[in-house]
Amino acid sequence: MDQIPLDESQKAFCTNPAQAIRVLAPAGSGKTYSLLWRCLMLLKAISGSRNARFLVFTFTRAARDELRDRLRNDTRFQVLQSAVDVSTLNAWGLKFLKSKLYNLRLVTSIPDQVGCMLNLLQPVWQQHSHVKKALTDTRWKYRAARQCMELIDRIKSLGFRHDLHSQRDEFMRQISWMIENGMSSHLLSILSQLCELEIIDNASVVNVREFFVQQQQLSQAFENFFLFWSAACVRLYESAILTLEDQKYWALVELEKALQDGRFTTGAHRYHHILVDEFQDINALDLNLLKAIAKINKTELCILGDDDQAIYEWRGATPEFILKPETYLSPEYHTYTLEVNYRSPRNIVQLSQQLIQNNKRRVAKNVKAAQNLDACVEVISMPALQASVEHVRRFVKELIANENIKNIAIIGRKRSQIIPYQIVFAGDDIPFYAAEDLHVLLSEAFDDLKSMLLLKVQQADKPLPLGPDPIKALLKLCDKVKQYPLNKQDRASLRTYLANKNPRTLVQSLEALYHYQGPLKGENVSGEMSARFYEALKEFIEADTVAAAVRVISDNFKGLQKDYGKSIDDIFYADPPFSYLSDYAERYGNDYVAFYQDIEKAIATLARIPNTEEDEAWHNETWKCRLHLMTALRAKGKEFDVAIILDCNQGVWPSQLARTEEELEAERRLFYVAITRVRKHLLLITNQRMFGELATPSPYLKEMSLSTSLSS
Repeated sequence: MDQIPLDESQKAFCTNPAQAIRVLAPAGSGKTYSLLWRCLMLLKAISGSRNARFLVFTFTRAARDELRDRLRNDTRFQVLQSAVDVSTLNAWGLKFLKSKLYNLRLVTSIPDQVGCMLNLLQPVWQQHSHVKKALTDTRWKYRAARQCMELIDRIKSLGFRHDLHSQRDEFMRQISWMIENGMSSHLLSILSQLCELEIIDNASVVNVREFFVQQQQLSQAFENFFLFWSAACVRLYESAILTLEDQKYWALVELEKALQDGRFTTGAHRYHHILVDEFQDINALDLNLLKAIAKINKTELCILGDDDQAIYEWRGATPEFILKPETYLSPEYHTYTLEVNYRSPRNIVQLSQQLIQNNKRRVAKNVKAAQNLDACVEVISMPALQASVEHVRRFVKELIANENIKNIAIIGRKRSQIIPYQIVFAGDDIPFYAAEDLHVLLSEAFDDLKSMLLLKVQQADKPLPLGPDPIKALLKLCDKVKQYPLNKQDRASLRTYLANKNPRTLVQSLEALYHYQGPLKGENVSGEMSARFYEALKEFIEADTVAAAVRVISDNFKGLQKDYGKSIDDIFYADPPFSYLSDYAERYGNDYVAFYQDIEKAIATLARIPNTEEDEAWHNETWKCRLHLMTALRAKGKEFDVAIILDCNQGVWPSQLARTEEELEAERRLFYVAITRVRKHLLLITNQRMFGELATPSPYLKEMSLSTSLSS
């Protein structure tokens, strides 16, 4: 036993024969390594070991492939190859359902999802008037269809069931369970989407912190959408159509049917040990499926993860599951903590532990660094965002010239922080890899931004024929003020009104709008909605610089957030999409031409990117780029010689939209993940001014006892 290359904390976990075990594994503590050693030691300890079988669930395909690779290529673990199956929950569920459904089809692309909603599910939504209204408006039905399909999956991920929550009381009990388990943000997000789609009363969202106790609005959600959702779930399954969450959802339903009938897995198909990696990232659907898989195999779950790295709450996860396994799984859980960090330099371990201990909702740990070396840690204060961008640009050029620096990460809290750097590095012909952020410049929202700025170039006060068609231009701008464009009736009424006023310029058209009292996004009582539209458009038309115009577009036009503002990995904290671009644009003054040229060059650089992340050959090649731009959410699990953390200011780290204790702790976990990516050099940048106002450093710097030096 002494010859086994494990530290004492790892060895204690690997040698415990119990099945119900929780392993808390901080970053760099050898979690994957320990997991395989546990399988190996259990295999050798079990009588008749050749018949023992292990099922290991990973959170991502990349983690799955890494484990499989170790099983194949590490001679110590090759004996496990026939005994250990490694899978993601989605892949396991899909394989399981293939024996239940004939000609099963997995729908993942946006066109296919929209097609399912508008065609296959049409007989269902025709019976639900509020959903029907959203899906039959020609101006937004495709976006509404996409959003409804996304909602169908999100509701499943939160633990709702078509067969268990089809009555109002059962639905409300599930709502109460979510609130009790710290998942209120998910409810708010879903209800906000239903408001945007006008499926529930938009005026009902008065106070977001009191929203969940308003029974009337929850009743609307149940009647107007959840009943449709229940019928749609069944319709898709009966048609052998599966969404991504369906792979787990229907596997759970079928497993529970087998359990009710007393049909357990036996013989060669039974798994004796089930291990779940990254358990802090599972959602309610994952939890229920894992429990069913364990039960049908007559075993318990061995769960591994780090409550301090629970950063996937946006997909329905909650730290509560790993913090309280005795509540959600079994009262008999043994806990082990891996205490040595083998990855990070000594001072990074110390700083990160000093930071994360400020969270109350966590398990205390005594983590030590295996390394005696320290990383270079710098905190630099810059006058404003423009200076920050220029400093990072120069610093990156120096790093790229240094052959000892293998890779560099520029890490932001939000995707909007990355946009100026994409433009700068594209302009300097510096290749970079930007993962999920790449589509921002290529998005429909960015096209809308450019077309709106084009109106500024054409000058709003020029009369026909020199200026733009004032009525057409105004209607186009009105389409972007709210989340969805004007509907047919509102558009026709406003167009007729403007035509009677016969405006010769866009400014005259805007003045006419101020006095309009016809239908506009609802009742428009006493022209109140017209006044709101007028104020938003007036700010844009009167903006005197590129930066001012971009800032107004970012702040006042919700329509540009349709495929950007609420990103898939940041659904709770959707800041205005182009806020950082507006600060960066200060350098252009009123030179729209130069601004356009730089953006077009950046877009041309990004245009080589494939349309799908499934193009593994491309990703393998571009991952070799030394410079990586990413959000902290995408930094998890990666390592870099140098990490540059952008805009370490209050309002960014943590987000200004995080207010509750749970939300603020989630933000601190995200920063913890960002700073633990570094091997050699950590640079944290603060700004003295942001968006034209004084800015203060992030409180996280003080929590780590880091002082700021002014940039020369």
